[in-house]
This record gives sequence, structure tokens and C-alpha cells, in this order.
Amino acid sequence: MLQFLKHIGEVKMAKLANAVESKTLITSLKDGAYKQAVSNDLIVSFAKFVLETCPSFPDSIPEEISAQLNEGYRLRYAEKNKPVQYAVVRDHYIVATEDHASYEKVNIGSEYALSFTQQQFGKMKSENPYLYETIKPIRKAVQTYCSNRIKDLARQVRLLKKPEGSNTRSATKDFGDRINDVLDDLKTKCKTAHERGDLTADRTKLQDAINAFNKVWTK
Repeated sequence: MLQFLKHIGEVKMAKLANAVESKTLITSLKDGAYKQAVSNDLIVSFAKFVLETCPSFPDSIPEEISAQLNEGYRLRYAEKNKPVQYAVVRDHYIVATEDHASYEKVNIGSEYALSFTQQQFGKMKSENPYLYETIKPIRKAVQTYCSNRIKDLARQVRLLKKPEGSNTRSATKDFGDRINDVLDDLKTKCKTAHERGDLTADRTKLQDAINAFNKVWTK
């Protein structure tokens, strides 16, 4: 069943990407407004699909769901940020020009930067520091991009979960939104710390604590 849902998700995400790509050019305010509305419809449609696939989203996101979403976000990031060719000059990585014709070349983009496991990347800091410094900002940029897209999706899903007629925002709801943002941020930072090897970043324990908090908070 999970593989079937994954396949459907991949198909829908591919359609979303194709639709966005085909409507990138803005020719007028009217045209831009129309495309903005189409884009919003696509976002709402995907948020509904995510909610159907994972009803606990975004309060509790299984690792398999998170992995699939990040795969899609990374794919889009790679489409928008093409690899750059570097020349290896005395172990330094320099953007290649015609002057580097005789040097070893390597194309470095998000896919290359993320091809290293966290353990391999950690070792690289001492074993190949110049490559480490080259790909470190790329990995960080991808991580930030994926995190922001998750937050965008979470906001849209929460809007879908709001009862009809609850458009008027009260102080209580404003604080509730802040609570959700804090919990999302905690999960993101815990995941990042865990990937860096921080033994105190126990994602399971954090999720259990969040579940316990939500059990009381949402009564």
C-alpha cells in the first residue's frame, strides 16, 4: 500500500513540477495573477493529498513520509540550481575557466554534495578540507530549502484542518500558531543535530514528548 501511495505521490509531484515549469514566464499583471491562482490551487491540491496520505501531518511525520517529501524538494532544488564545474588546483576547488584546461575537473551541485553520508562528510573536514568547504554551503542551502518547503506545506495543511467559519483569528489562535511553529522548529533542529551526530538529539523521544504535549494542548 505504501509503495502504491508513493507512486501516486511521485506522479502528482511530477505533474506539479511540469505545470509550474510551463507557466514560469509572466507576461502581464493579469497573466501573473492567473498563474498565481493556478499555483495556489496546486498547493492546496497537494496539501489535501498529503493529509489523505498522512493524517497526522504535520504534528507527526513518519520518517518514510519525510524522506519522500525531501526527495521531491531536493529534485526541484537541483533543477533550479545546476552543478558548477570546478578545477582541482593544488587540492583547492576553483570554478573552472579556460585557464584550467589541463587540470582535473569535477561538477559539483546538490546531488554531488548530498551523495556523501553524514559520516563521510564529517571525515571530509580533516581528510579533504577544501572539498568540505566547497560543498558545505550547498548542503546547508538544500537543507534550508527543504525545511522551508515543509513549513509552507504544514501551513497549508493546517488551514485545511481548520473548521469552517474559523477565519477570524483570535489571540488564542495566534498563540496556537506560534506553538505549532515552535514544535516544527524543534523537530527540524533535532533532525539536523541528529544528522551531525549529536547523541542528545533523540528524535523518537522528542516526538513522544510532542505527542504528549499535543494530547494535553489540543483537549
